[in-house]
Amino acid sequence: MTIQTNEIKILDQILLVDLSAIHLWTARKKLKAEMLEGKIPPADLASLGSMRVIDPEKLKPFEKIKRQAIKAVEECGVKFLGGYAVSQDKIQEVVDHLEALKTQFYDLKSNFLPNYNRWVSDWVNQGWEKVEWREAIRSSATPKAEVDAGLQFGYAACRVAPDGDKHLSSTLGGQVRGLADQLFAETADTAERLLETGLATRGHVTQNTLNTVRKMNAKLKGLMFLSSEVKGLSDHIEATLAALPTSGVVNGVQYGAVVTLISSLSTEESIKRLIKHLNIANGSDEVVAPAVEVQWPTEPAAPQEPVVEAVEAVEQAVEAPASPDAPVSEPVMAEIVPHASVAVDETVHTPAEAIESPVAVSPEPAPEPKVAKPAEETEPEPLPQAAGFWF
Repeated sequence: MTIQTNEIKILDQILLVDLSAIHLWTARKKLKAEMLEGKIPPADLASLGSMRVIDPEKLKPFEKIKRQAIKAVEECGVKFLGGYAVSQDKIQEVVDHLEALKTQFYDLKSNFLPNYNRWVSDWVNQGWEKVEWREAIRSSATPKAEVDAGLQFGYAACRVAPDGDKHLSSTLGGQVRGLADQLFAETADTAERLLETGLATRGHVTQNTLNTVRKMNAKLKGLMFLSSEVKGLSDHIEATLAALPTSGVVNGVQYGAVVTLISSLSTEESIKRLIKHLNIANGSDEVVAPAVEVQWPTEPAAPQEPVVEAVEAVEQAVEAPASPDAPVSEPVMAEIVPHASVAVDETVHTPAEAIESPVAVSPEPAPEPKVAKPAEETEPEPLPQAAGFWF
């Protein structure tokens, strides 16, 4: 089995972004037994079998920039082949962000290196309890040249294309097929973290939380070409968010809607269930006739009339024609760039909504009375209930 056409179309719309060239210097050296001298060093000096040779606060700005770089890619990309698959529509935005972070990184480095030796001396003279610990720091200090080489900010963005070998291309196709599931897993991870903040019992939700949901949906929307399921989920989230205010605290019924939405996104299994229900509601999996409730008159009436009126009410409910002004979707073709030769039809085909008509019940003709009995009346035969589906 080789790679499929739809998988090649997906590859044509993504770039692989690799951040493995971002390197940080840890400022740690292996902790040796002779450094202890029978006493355990404090946690700010040593932990997990290693010893710090400089104040860790000096390195936190570099760590922050690396986290920002990862966040910039994760907000619009999904993990893929050791890096991140980013839509070609978003790649320039991501690259611009990474370039800005790269500039900040090297500005920090240009300030860090001239002060390195002085900061090591300050750490040595911190006032540690044992002289042996101060000597251990001094002797373990990393040369400045090694620190310079250890602090680097690099990244790469490239196209991924299948190989001519059928086995290799099939392996790549399997990775592409897993992108949608990986996207759902990352969505569930974000939603679960929101629930862990106590959202379900707080009684209200802030715009900060809603902004997180909006970012989740922006990521789904930017990668909806991965599968029709991604698009359906994104449309549902967008419709829910559109009904919420864009400022202030949200509570009451709207708060309940937010909790329900985030709960349904908090696991991969619940996301799959939600998608299944959305497909059924849209008629893509099966068509379910709506329930039609017939109200019978409370007062006795003539034998035939209630039946006739009820049947007419049912027929009017289920035979109403669709609006002739309903919009018809038109195909949208993706822009063809030099590296891609496959046009992508992103048309969303929404099947017409079908309604199964309930069985019509014709009123039985009134029998010719042999003997008039005013005290007795014929009870109307009940109509069958139309099928209904709830979820």
